[in-house]
Amino acid sequence: MTTLKDLDRCTYFPVDCEALLAVGWLGVDADYPLGEVHADFFEKLKALCAEPWQPVAAAGFHQCELCQFEGPRFSSNLFVPFGGCIYVAPIGIVHYIAAHRYLPPKVFIDGVLACPPMRSMQYHKALLVNGGRSLLNGRQNGLTA
Repeated sequence: MTTLKDLDRCTYFPVDCEALLAVGWLGVDADYPLGEVHADFFEKLKALCAEPWQPVAAAGFHQCELCQFEGPRFSSNLFVPFGGCIYVAPIGIVHYIAAHRYLPPKVFIDGVLACPPMRSMQYHKALLVNGGRSLLNGRQNGLTA
């Protein structure tokens, strides 16, 4: 998997969206913060990751490189509009937190807690307000799955 430093611009996707910031893109050589998160954040994150809105199609699966044996595979990504940015994380972030004690940045935690339900009008409005117009336009133009 591509390793990206937390809160760096995320250029992984074939869209022109300067608002995208990476969170939780952990590879085998990643140096990442450890700690505990509150259960309310973790439950909300799991709910958002259960059926995330996808503006771009994923090509294949990624397997957790942090697990010694048979790490889980995942392919979707989570887009969290908040605070003038859109934080994008692989849905494997749930596993990274639960199994590897990854501690996401506080701004991402706050964003997840404030995030409207996926596919709701409030979510789409939050994408627009936080710089995601190109993500929505690409979806409308058939560039995504």
